[in-house]
Amino acid sequence: MLRSCIIGTGRIASSLEKDPLRPAGGTHAGAYHAHDGVQLIAGADTLPAALEEFGADWGIANEHLYSDYRHLLARERIDIASICAYAPQRLEMAQAALEAGAKGLWLEKALGCSIAEGEAIQAALQRHQATAVVDYPRRARAPFRKIKDLIETEVYGRLQSVTCHMTHQLIHTGTHAFDVLRYWCGEAVSVSGKLENGYGTEDLIKDQGGRATIEFSNGTVAFVSAYRKKYYIFQFDLIFDQARILIGNDIAKVYRPAASKLYSGFKELFEEPEYHWGATYPRDMLPELLHSMRTGEPPLYSVANAIEALRIALAIFASDAAGGKALAPFSVDPQLRIESH
Repeated sequence: MLRSCIIGTGRIASSLEKDPLRPAGGTHAGAYHAHDGVQLIAGADTLPAALEEFGADWGIANEHLYSDYRHLLARERIDIASICAYAPQRLEMAQAALEAGAKGLWLEKALGCSIAEGEAIQAALQRHQATAVVDYPRRARAPFRKIKDLIETEVYGRLQSVTCHMTHQLIHTGTHAFDVLRYWCGEAVSVSGKLENGYGTEDLIKDQGGRATIEFSNGTVAFVSAYRKKYYIFQFDLIFDQARILIGNDIAKVYRPAASKLYSGFKELFEEPEYHWGATYPRDMLPELLHSMRTGEPPLYSVANAIEALRIALAIFASDAAGGKALAPFSVDPQLRIESH
């Protein structure tokens, strides 16, 4: 039986489990609770109310609830640590958990606030011979995997472009999209962008929305719109030579050309009913982490992938600072730090 803890016991860590619209096991605590081989033994949070709710929900006694995560790591024997606190503390918390003996980390996103922080987490994992997963789950889901296959086999011809619509925050939300785009299209080779509120002159620049154009190694161009809205949206619109696909949190539709109902001799797009999306990857976050701990194989939801998703986001900020100039993501200063929650 492996012993786990959660640092940062709020929404994705625990309380979202009580949302009736969400599936069971959709939080860190819920996943631990449902797994026969892992026991959730402790939690830490600076907010007393969140910590109290967490303890009551999961039957964890007060002596295993901590206002300081360092006290938790000093007093409890931990095999797996979930780091769900905000990104500015991700590096120090991950390093502390590894130094306390954890061999598996389940990290929330974003991985950090700079490329240097992400790389420091990667180095710490290697130094301690440990492994980690980062919570970017879409590359495991059947529609996203099917789309990757459609792109690579060119069943519908070439993927010409992708338009991604999301609500605000290019790092907190956007890195989800950039992880998916890399999964589909390979490495980003050029990024240009404009921030919603401008880069500014403050020493500490915070996460925000904006827009971007990203060119990928397979030739696909992605257009990203991530402005503040009065509703939530996270969707991709993929245009192929012979199809259009809409995929996102609330939609999964395929449109194929057929004879137009308006113009003779022309074809237009019509939805394919009951499209078969295939199978989901067999292991979600926790099982994948356990598999990697047991075998040493790199996990699907790897820190390396999370670093590259963050690199694309930071390139948008760097491009805005350069007047919207297109930049190669690997030219971005690894010390560029954008604070994201």
